[in-house]
Amino acid sequence: MKIFALVVLTSMNLINYLDRFILSALLPFIKTDLQVTDAQLGLLGTVFTISYSCSAPFLGFLGDRMSRKWLASLMVFFWSAATGMSGMASSYRVLLAIRSAVGIGEAGYGPVAPTLISDYYSEGLRSRMLSIYFIGTPLGSALGIMLGGVLGHHYGWRTAFLVAAVPGLGLALLALLIKEPPRTLIQTHTPTAGETFRHLTRTPSYLYNLIGTAAMTFATGGLAFWFPTFLSRIRGWELKQATQLFGATTVVAGIAGTVFGGFVADLWQNRNRKSYFYVSAIGMLISVPLAVVAILIESKAWVFPFVFLTEFFLFFNISPLNAAIISVTPPKMRATAMAVNILFIHLLGDALSPTAIGKVSDLTQSLTLGMLLACPAILVGGLILILGANKLAQDQAKLGIRNLETGKSP
Repeated sequence: MKIFALVVLTSMNLINYLDRFILSALLPFIKTDLQVTDAQLGLLGTVFTISYSCSAPFLGFLGDRMSRKWLASLMVFFWSAATGMSGMASSYRVLLAIRSAVGIGEAGYGPVAPTLISDYYSEGLRSRMLSIYFIGTPLGSALGIMLGGVLGHHYGWRTAFLVAAVPGLGLALLALLIKEPPRTLIQTHTPTAGETFRHLTRTPSYLYNLIGTAAMTFATGGLAFWFPTFLSRIRGWELKQATQLFGATTVVAGIAGTVFGGFVADLWQNRNRKSYFYVSAIGMLISVPLAVVAILIESKAWVFPFVFLTEFFLFFNISPLNAAIISVTPPKMRATAMAVNILFIHLLGDALSPTAIGKVSDLTQSLTLGMLLACPAILVGGLILILGANKLAQDQAKLGIRNLETGKSP
């Protein structure tokens, strides 16, 4: 049952990101059809992120108090239906509203799925198991971009949204077959919203995690949103070719980086409680100069090797940072903690960057400049995590996470 649940949850995460990033490949088609500016295109990403972020705390709080598999099933069905409706939008404003609905659906799934996995597996395996789940992030993102590029080119952007909606409807039914694990045998008290809020605000490593991840998300969300369009408009690539190569690169680099980062973090965690932050920060710091080169380099032969390296190191952080949140949060606060994390990292991150990059592009007539301005945020994110590493070890010891999960002293 553990394996079945992991496969279903990972598949749902894949579809989550497919439905989110298919938009990136369809921007040129939407721009031509609906006659909108770059700033308006960026706003499609921004409104999705705002609705996703603002809905997450409420749905995460609900996920700590009801069956998580039922909540996940309902939300997958909701966002998949909304994705299909995107293809029927009669105007830009209608499409804007529907993308907001997609964000609400995804907000009900994102906070609860990692907590289900954390209850299936012990701390020593958790980052590795989460790395398998988070393989769906690069794989879904890449498939969304690739599928959007192909379907948009041959059948139009509306058909692409309709096709993307189908898999999620089936996964909504499969989610009901998951056996929900007990949250814990030790912690029986269900905390109030006030108790949860006080715990999170008094956990320094959680706050460092929020700020560091938000800075990184600002950069990566904006860059991923615009990169296929950047290659087509600035570097002269055929859009279909750009989306296929960008998607394929994201699949390989994302999976490799996610698995490797989770594996290293778990091994290092046994000897150093700061490893979740250190592994993530190292990946971010290495990726900064690589991202700058990937944007500035004009050689078609070299652009994707640098994109690959950038994404490989960036994806180091996905499972360690989520495992870090779980490691400093009591079991019955975890869905809420994940949801609040979603709220802040996206509101301060990729809710702003797609529109900001589009606005810079409109004002300066330089999409390249807009892309470059996002890169320093990755550096800031890595430095913040290094500063917070000592707090992470202290917070894990303070909580006594092993005591909560196994009955043994930390």
